[in-house]
Amino acid sequence: MKYLILLFLPLVFVFGCGEDQEDIIPEKDEGWSIGHSVDYNQEISAREDLDIKFYLEHHKGLLMETSNSTLRYHIISNKDRNNKGVEVGDLVSVRMKISLLDGRVCYESDSIPDEFVAGESDLVSSGLHEAVLLMHESDKAKLIVPSVIGYGLLGDESKNIPPQAVLIYDVELLSVNK
Repeated sequence: MKYLILLFLPLVFVFGCGEDQEDIIPEKDEGWSIGHSVDYNQEISAREDLDIKFYLEHHKGLLMETSNSTLRYHIISNKDRNNKGVEVGDLVSVRMKISLLDGRVCYESDSIPDEFVAGESDLVSSGLHEAVLLMHESDKAKLIVPSVIGYGLLGDESKNIPPQAVLIYDVELLSVNK
């Protein structure tokens, strides 16, 4: 009996509220506007910024720089500037670990490093592209990547990275092929 009530309850609201059908359905469907999208993205960004600040308060040893795109990064340089820097179009090989702010590991390179074309590959987040372009061969970096320059509203295809996730990357740039 309980299940029948739950089944028919929505029908009561739709058909039996004492209003005509025309009153329930608006004349003009305004839908989701650009303004709604902007507001929603600003709310996400503000929430993520607070989460990142909280994370950094609890990890005071992380001295991060912030780019215009909101990428936070700390590059541990090899100091040997004879090593190749990365330019857009270079094939880079990296070893990396991606985790959430709570420490849960979402992805870790196995014995085979990850390779991608810097600045051009759709396979990695734009935050990682941006960071790699700041690095030289054999540098290591710690990154905090907000979802807007990470895997966005949907997460990744493998479902290891959830939607709207702020990510922590530990990256080592193994090689640069021009």
